[in-house]
Amino acid sequence: MKWRKIYSVLLLCLFLATGFVTLLFVLSEGIMHHHNTFVRRFPKMLATPSYQTDIKYNSYYFAGTGNGRIYLGNSTTPLQIMVLDTLLKTREYHTITLNDTTLPFRSVQVKVTPPYFYVLDGTVPCIYKGKTKNWKAFLKYKGTTNFSQAEIMDSTSIVFRGQSTVGENIIGKFNLTDTNSIVYGTDLLQKQIDGVFDTDGVLNYDSKMKQIVYLYRYRNQFIVADSNLKLKYRGKTIDTISKAQLKIAYIKNRRERTFAAPPLVVNKTSSTSNNLLFVNSALLGKYESLEIWKHASIIDVYNIADSTYLSSFYVYDSNGKKMKSFMVYGNRLFALIGTELVSYELNKDLL
Repeated sequence: MKWRKIYSVLLLCLFLATGFVTLLFVLSEGIMHHHNTFVRRFPKMLATPSYQTDIKYNSYYFAGTGNGRIYLGNSTTPLQIMVLDTLLKTREYHTITLNDTTLPFRSVQVKVTPPYFYVLDGTVPCIYKGKTKNWKAFLKYKGTTNFSQAEIMDSTSIVFRGQSTVGENIIGKFNLTDTNSIVYGTDLLQKQIDGVFDTDGVLNYDSKMKQIVYLYRYRNQFIVADSNLKLKYRGKTIDTISKAQLKIAYIKNRRERTFAAPPLVVNKTSSTSNNLLFVNSALLGKYESLEIWKHASIIDVYNIADSTYLSSFYVYDSNGKKMKSFMVYGNRLFALIGTELVSYELNKDLL
């Protein structure tokens, strides 16, 4: 009788464990295949891997491009810049000097648009500007308008994402010749839930076309605006997630909001070049191999001029690491994958 009870308990535990594992599998599969009714196009040889180099650390990020050079910033050594040629054959290092180092820096980022470079910290907030010929920067803005993202528009204008007076995300523009004059695009970001998490996304600026492109992270939409923050149109990515699927919790003792459950990410990151929008999607399409997704990242390409989807291609993992970020410059896509910087040559028909 005693052994029968023990056997029953073990059988029940086995049943519950099997059911729990099955539930987790179904949930994970549901996320991977969520709304996978859209179909991607994969033309052959759209992007060909051509060059690769080990940059030793995974703390580098893309600071900018220009004059046939790739500029990398480093989050652990914020004032160090690595400069590489587009063939990834040569590299040099520079150290930035600031005329004022007394500010309480917490989130320093460097942006390079030769012949100028900028050192920004949206938590101070402050903006420095200098020339790449000597890498010396001078304080141009120290104010009260915080920002979480920023892109250089021209030598005196910077577009940024900050927060409005009611604490919601908003797109604005600094003018370094008149730092008291800040312009806002109050109608650009559209709130669905809380105006913060649901409007999270990636800010881009296409200097050639002089337009702002903002890609939402949790829904299938991007915004295109002119350099004066006037809306041109709202475009859609090819997936079907039109409403951000988020559960938000408020922690009273810390007075902050957080996710109550893992969010469904639609778009991870993006880059713009030559009137094209390149999107690193997080969703699996119809007929696509789950096995390939385990070993590659997907890039969807859109024509910004008419808001149409063009095609897609894969950027494969390197040494078991997935692509962290990428930037398109000329006819090449550069990707940071672990400690590797990888260059893909883009098909001329795409460009």
